[in-house]
Amino acid sequence: MLGYFNWQRGRKHVHNRQVVDLMVADIKRQSPDQIVVTGDLVNLSLEEEFHGANAWLQTLGLPDRVTVVPGNHDAYVPLEWSKSMGVWQDYMSSNETGSAYVNHNAAFPFVRINGHIAVVGLSSAVPKPPFIAAGRLGAEQLVELSTTLHKLGRDGFFRIVLIHHPPLPGQNRKRKALDDAKALKQILCEQGAELVLHGHNHTDMLQTIETVHGLGHTIGVPSASAAKAGHRPAAQYNLYKVDANGRAEGCTVTIRGFDPAEQQFRELRTFKLDTELKT
Repeated sequence: MLGYFNWQRGRKHVHNRQVVDLMVADIKRQSPDQIVVTGDLVNLSLEEEFHGANAWLQTLGLPDRVTVVPGNHDAYVPLEWSKSMGVWQDYMSSNETGSAYVNHNAAFPFVRINGHIAVVGLSSAVPKPPFIAAGRLGAEQLVELSTTLHKLGRDGFFRIVLIHHPPLPGQNRKRKALDDAKALKQILCEQGAELVLHGHNHTDMLQTIETVHGLGHTIGVPSASAAKAGHRPAAQYNLYKVDANGRAEGCTVTIRGFDPAEQQFRELRTFKLDTELKT
């Protein structure tokens, strides 16, 4: 009821399906190898919403080309897995190559490998009390993540971690933050990850940390459905181009954003991430 009130009071005036449709069309024109979605596909966690989101995912691409991790709105209330996020199972599971790097008894983390790139999916989505939008990975998922990142780093993969909540301490107020951000940061520093992609804060964010394998970057994006309203930016998405030897060469990021005046997406800027520590 509180979520519905929040939608009627404000969110429905910011989030627009037409903006998402324009974004998807623009993404397809760029012809990326992979598309990743970092959560909040639904609003209230109603059972019918999950089926609607699955229908939308099918228009975005086939499961082998699209990877999803859930957000806090996708776990707004407790629901059976098969009636909620489990509907998207095909978009949230390891591929054949990635399955060698995960615990098959756990839904998260999962790993998808494409060439020299490994995408690691996490779930920070847990039901919380009213007015709390925080997330949590939990001890079991953190232990599995540490093992997975170690194996992938040992085998030389460019590792991209997906999570809904910003992964580092201090990136959000407590009621919206990741409860175990401190533990996650320690794992990222000790095991290494070249990129961590997240959402949740509805704004563009970039932070760099030093890891055992070089520099790691955490990057957040605005909501994919946001028309320009108030202090939040309009919808954006990022294109990442990872070089063949990503650790030495880095990664090029192109930000494409929604122009409310032109009603289309355009390139905002391009920059390069350095993943090598300088001594």
